[in-house]
Amino acid sequence: MKAALWAAWVMFCAASAWAGPCTPGTNCYCDKIKNPSDPAYDPSLLFCEDFEAPSLYQNVPVGGGAPYFGPWYDDSGQLGNRGVNSYWNRKYGNGGSGFLFSSGQPASPANGAPCGFGLCTGMKVWDSTNRWSANSYSPRAAIYTQGSHFTQENGALTIPSNAAGGGAGVFDGNASLSWRVPAGATHGIAGAASFRTVTEIGLTMAMAYPSNSLASGIWGQPGTEAAWKHNEWATVNSPNCGFDGLFAFYNQLGPRTGIPFAGFVGAFGSGCTGGTYSGTVIDQTAGSASAISGIGVLWNTPSNYSQPTDWPFGAWGCVRGHISIGAETERLRVWFQGPYMTVERLIIDVSFTKAGLDNAGGYNGMKWNAYANTNQGMGYVASTETTFRYEDNVHARNGLPVSCAAIGFGGSTPADNNPPAAPRGLRPQGLGH
Repeated sequence: MKAALWAAWVMFCAASAWAGPCTPGTNCYCDKIKNPSDPAYDPSLLFCEDFEAPSLYQNVPVGGGAPYFGPWYDDSGQLGNRGVNSYWNRKYGNGGSGFLFSSGQPASPANGAPCGFGLCTGMKVWDSTNRWSANSYSPRAAIYTQGSHFTQENGALTIPSNAAGGGAGVFDGNASLSWRVPAGATHGIAGAASFRTVTEIGLTMAMAYPSNSLASGIWGQPGTEAAWKHNEWATVNSPNCGFDGLFAFYNQLGPRTGIPFAGFVGAFGSGCTGGTYSGTVIDQTAGSASAISGIGVLWNTPSNYSQPTDWPFGAWGCVRGHISIGAETERLRVWFQGPYMTVERLIIDVSFTKAGLDNAGGYNGMKWNAYANTNQGMGYVASTETTFRYEDNVHARNGLPVSCAAIGFGGSTPADNNPPAAPRGLRPQGLGH
């Protein structure tokens, strides 16, 4: 019965996908997911972000409260702390020092006042008309609201195709996020989405990379080890380290046709005291994975996926992942749907014993991250031009992920509508627990 109800719910979401401009607070993607009276309501939601908060791309409302707070420069509540009342800071916190204005910056702001602290908490964000006065300070994020924004900094790029409902540009609604990685910059963690502790996560999200992604050098050079980190998942047992590279990540000799699928489930130990993993991979239905003593489980380069063919740069794709943690074993799965695919494809399906993994106590957050290891030195060849990673309709839940069609991605019936078998030692729970 539960399997049948789940399949019916997924199919409803697939049939009710939407696209195009929306009205924040009414009918944007996350509005529907969070509204108990909407047919698409998700009672098992962990967090949802569609980047539709008006304060992310409009110059209002200064001094605003929840849910949208203020624009990027709003220092309401702590004068001089530029951006303390910004939507991003209030919801996700701030990033590392490279994301932030320091004292006296920006020198002559178009809006608001210069930072009055050693470091302020609002992020430096690129804007097409420089309303946030950050464009000359190497900003690491941007909110795009029209197709021309994708090519404004580099006219040789293309506007990403295969947006929700067809066409090119912003994936869905009014805006999409762009992580901006300047040449040679490492980027990093830019805050976190926190949620209750869970031992099961389902994620569905839209992502795209620009047409200069490989040429920029962000993925490393052939024959040299490099990594471009993607969003990471925070473990309860290792709250300040051990962030796991689930679902979409890149950490291997590069570049490879498996971009961006090469991640890990770690074993860093409480307080970063070192790895303790001593488990084994017990089943590999799809993809390639290895259990490394003291390190964890590394997965990479699916045999049934090729980036140049399945996810060409300059096109939106959909990543869908699921991890479930049992008493003794875990199971990780990743599906992908690209611009030329009408159904999702299972590319990673691996089960393994826990035996000391840092996630044994579950997860309680997702770290927004685009750290470019290739730019951290240590003999790596740094990237040579600014490149980007685009994200939209990020939907995480305590259960199986919604389908790609549910978030607005083009295609037909998902390839896998059935719940996974519970890993060994897992006590199944009903939807919503």
